[in-house]
Amino acid sequence: EELLIDFCELVGEHLGENLAHAVYNTLNTCGLKGHVVAINADNALNNDTMVEHLEMLLQQDFIKFSPPDVRICCMPHTVHLA
Repeated sequence: EELLIDFCELVGEHLGENLAHAVYNTLNTCGLKGHVVAINADNALNNDTMVEHLEMLLQQDFIKFSPPDVRICCMPHTVHLA
């Protein structure tokens, strides 16, 4: 089952740090901090940076979050680039 929990305008550039703050705010609003199992996004470098910054934000709340364990690259993008 799929569920869209938020769709927000990103203020500023699509930098990983800005993306992380947007995701963090959504997780906080929806009560999902500490419940993230995976983040699936395209293979752009800013998404790698986003999960690294998200880790720092969640650590401030004493929530364990491991970017290498939760980051899932989009398979169709990977196959298309191959």
